[in-house]
Amino acid sequence: MSITPERILDIEDALVSDENPARDDDTLDYERCARLHNYLVAYGWMARHGRDTPDLDALGRERWFFRQPAADIDAIRARLDSPLSSFLDSIYDPEPSFFYWVNGLEMRLCDESFPCEENELEDEGKERFVVIYDTVPELGSHCLGVVYDQQLNRASFPMTLENSESVEPVDEHEEMWFPLETILTHWIYMIRLGKVDPGLPECNSTSRSQIGLWSWLPYCNAQIDSTVAAMEHYSATVESRMSSDSLFPISAPLFTDSDLDAASVPKDCFIRKFLTSVKTPRFKFIAPGLQVPHDKEEFARLQRFTILPYEEDCVPAVLLFLAPDRTVNLNLEMKHLFSQESENVTLNEGDPIPTGLYSEPLLRNYHDTEEAGFRLLLPFALRPDSRDNEGARMSDGRLVESGSFTELFQHGWFHPFGGERRSQRLERLFERWTELIESGVWTVGENGVEGGIDKFRDADNGNGAWRHYWIAPDW
Repeated sequence: MSITPERILDIEDALVSDENPARDDDTLDYERCARLHNYLVAYGWMARHGRDTPDLDALGRERWFFRQPAADIDAIRARLDSPLSSFLDSIYDPEPSFFYWVNGLEMRLCDESFPCEENELEDEGKERFVVIYDTVPELGSHCLGVVYDQQLNRASFPMTLENSESVEPVDEHEEMWFPLETILTHWIYMIRLGKVDPGLPECNSTSRSQIGLWSWLPYCNAQIDSTVAAMEHYSATVESRMSSDSLFPISAPLFTDSDLDAASVPKDCFIRKFLTSVKTPRFKFIAPGLQVPHDKEEFARLQRFTILPYEEDCVPAVLLFLAPDRTVNLNLEMKHLFSQESENVTLNEGDPIPTGLYSEPLLRNYHDTEEAGFRLLLPFALRPDSRDNEGARMSDGRLVESGSFTELFQHGWFHPFGGERRSQRLERLFERWTELIESGVWTVGENGVEGGIDKFRDADNGNGAWRHYWIAPDW
């Protein structure tokens, strides 16, 4: 492999972006995927050995996958298509702990895991589905991994067999299958963002979860900046549709630290940093029925969860935008979400809870927690009739749970680039709301966004209306 340390780290032209999209024709772009794979191998190697550049001689001495002695190597190679074999000839075999969710190169033929899918390659003696990277064993039993479909030349990441229902039947879940370079680019982006960090485990750390070499941070500084930018762009979109004399004369951040101290918001957390950085919207309603907290004393009085006793690694939910005069009685769904199963927190079913947009409550040292997440607590249940196959859906394509009050705009269980069940990011909510304003689904009046919170019932209206209240799958 003729390559230099500088070349292995120079992958800007290989990363997938809007300006540089993934290949759209019916084949694997093995050269591009190999460059992205080798970058991840080199990056992990540098972190493990404390180096600024990879030692390609040391990497070259590592055994490549198909140079390892194994009785069935030739049989496996014969059942792979030519581009996938070329990919394997172009890459370094990663050490264990290739990335946060995946252990290493697997190349396991796995048609038996997709028994209902037709294999048009069978006459050629080829497998349709191949696990390229295997899931880290710590994440559960019945592990799968990054599965490559040789028939469609697309990949997906069902971490376990249980996740496979989110990616099959394949022709009904095409939005969950991506070019392999798209998955690899997302992983590199998470590293550059600072969301996933390589390095040796920190002793007794409660601020991150560690799997092998890699750790997952509940939030990173770049997320504060991007979420602030997303909300300010959304606010500007609303303000641009209002007359200048109806806008409040405000230019300060939404909150000060002393405001948040009075509301018992934790000192070091994403939501405090976000709220003290973002500009105050110059209108009353930020979404249908959701009010901007211009009254700081009222904001503090309305907090139900920040004042409760929590463990050290727990971040409670903060009510961001209230639905005035609309409460909902606490039920098991909300109790589980807002207590985070803390033994110290006593919440009584039936207690009235203010509805509106909350920050995500979480335990920081759990796998895949998302402190930059949110929960929209509605004063009504979604999909009240469990027999109804229409209605609100989550990013993974699943219908929201019948009777749920908190699942609108959420990811769902399955994440196509790794992980499961973590909260949707607040940044993506503001981006979606911007689209609803720009497309005219939501309208703007003299007080901001028009309509009461019952407007969100439209997600259950049928005829594809759920798509307005759905966020496309992402990391």
